[in-house]
Amino acid sequence: MSEKPDIQAALAALKEGFAKKIPAKIEEIDLGWERLQSAPEDKEIFDNLHRQAHTLAGTAATYGFEEIGQLSKEIESMLQSVFTADHDVWTEKSVHDLQRLIDNLKEGEKRIEKPVSHAEPEPEEMPSESGEITHRLIYLVDDDVDFLNTMEMQIQSFGYDVHAFSELAQFDRALEQEIPEVVIMDVMFGDSPRAGIEHVTHINAGRKYPLKTVFVTGSQDVLTRLDAVRANGLAYFPKPVLVEHLIDELDRITHKCREEAFRIVIVDDSVEQSAFAALSLQQAGMETREANDPLQLLNVLAEFPPDLILMDIYMPGCNGLELSRVVRQMEAYVSIPIVFLSAENDLKKQQGAMNLGGDDFLTKPVEPWYLVSAVTSRVQRGRMIRRLAETDGLTGLLTHTKSKERLEAELARAKRENRALSFAMLDIDHFKHVNDSYGHPAGDRVLKSLANMFKQHLRPYDTIGRYGGEEFVVILPNTDVRMAKVIMDKLRVMFSEISHFSDGVPFCCKFSCGVAAYPDFDTGAVLNDEADKALYVAKKGGRNLVVTAPHDSQDFEGR
Repeated sequence: MSEKPDIQAALAALKEGFAKKIPAKIEEIDLGWERLQSAPEDKEIFDNLHRQAHTLAGTAATYGFEEIGQLSKEIESMLQSVFTADHDVWTEKSVHDLQRLIDNLKEGEKRIEKPVSHAEPEPEEMPSESGEITHRLIYLVDDDVDFLNTMEMQIQSFGYDVHAFSELAQFDRALEQEIPEVVIMDVMFGDSPRAGIEHVTHINAGRKYPLKTVFVTGSQDVLTRLDAVRANGLAYFPKPVLVEHLIDELDRITHKCREEAFRIVIVDDSVEQSAFAALSLQQAGMETREANDPLQLLNVLAEFPPDLILMDIYMPGCNGLELSRVVRQMEAYVSIPIVFLSAENDLKKQQGAMNLGGDDFLTKPVEPWYLVSAVTSRVQRGRMIRRLAETDGLTGLLTHTKSKERLEAELARAKRENRALSFAMLDIDHFKHVNDSYGHPAGDRVLKSLANMFKQHLRPYDTIGRYGGEEFVVILPNTDVRMAKVIMDKLRVMFSEISHFSDGVPFCCKFSCGVAAYPDFDTGAVLNDEADKALYVAKKGGRNLVVTAPHDSQDFEGR
């Protein structure tokens, strides 16, 4: 938020700077037209003129110089019609018409005024009301006391702070004191089949932002579901409620703030155009890199793996269509969305671009709010698809393979930036006993509760993975081995204090952990092996321990 005024100032400076460059750009087009008239068959001269008109058309319109942008677009279109014609159209009339457009462009330069400023959109993120939401608080409201008590215990075992209410009046009084992150509301109270929905609807009518509500009910009819949606119901669970599915939904709702910033690479030979797009996206909280030389794209991708590539079509040396095919031939980048951003408005050419590896096509000029919206929807969809492919279905953590890939990437970064990196491997103690004594559903809840606790208490840029079974790994960038031991020890104690339930019977679990760090060990394979050895020492030393590699007697203190 604090950077927004700086970004606005930078955008204003870019507009002012571009306005000063317009006369020179128009002069280049005029000179290019003179050279083309002298050598009408010279394709290189033609291509340069076409590209100059295309670039000015898109960038001028982007910065609000509508007349200059429109005239440049008409020049580009006329040149394109010459290029695609099956016969010689360099007639006296076509030369006259193009000369007239260029003369109008030079006249338009004299009428340049301040660029039209684009209105900023309303923020899409819902700001929290002052002092209302302070932690992962859940209000559970149901007049079935047995259901209430059982669900309260089970949800708490996943690390949520649950306040339970059997009466709507109790719930109302609690809302006056503190607003929860999520309300889990029964639909039916007493003899009223939709009392819960009606009550939430009434409350929301007096609020600026509606309560985030999950409805539970014994009814599955479509009209009840429809009423729940109209009351801003984010999810709907028929009874009996499977707590694992309910926790998945709570995690989805409450973990939005943990999502890493979107990473966007912008490929455009126009410095002004790429800078404008970059600042517009940065203003929405995204991270960007610019490649003004299309031949440098692969180097940029290696240093800055993106969520999406925003690419112009017409560029010197290598056009966007060719470049997208190069990217699509590389396994590491085959799934990255490519959005073309160009002044091209020929629908056939747009469709051709999509057929050659593009996922979307935006026509310049594009309003900043629309650019942000289009990029956001594509990145969210791409991340969701990747998440399904790269994460464990039960816990939502990275798979074994992806965890190893992330370790290599983070290690390479640590070496490049000369920073520490720690790698922790942990294993839930006596997990087979949990499955044998309480059943596999209870064991699954234990695994999910550990994953959920780690998500809550580790940093957004830390990596958590499920290596398999009851074994997990944690990658801690910028963390030396001593600090990693402190962090994992705190998590070990917290996990040991969580109460899990099976048929109302509480039980606790613990884990053992081994930690290895760079620069003590300088390859991913060695870090993995040393952490595994330290974990074995922790197991042999009595379990419920964190041991560092190379370990010493201090690892067994403070148990």
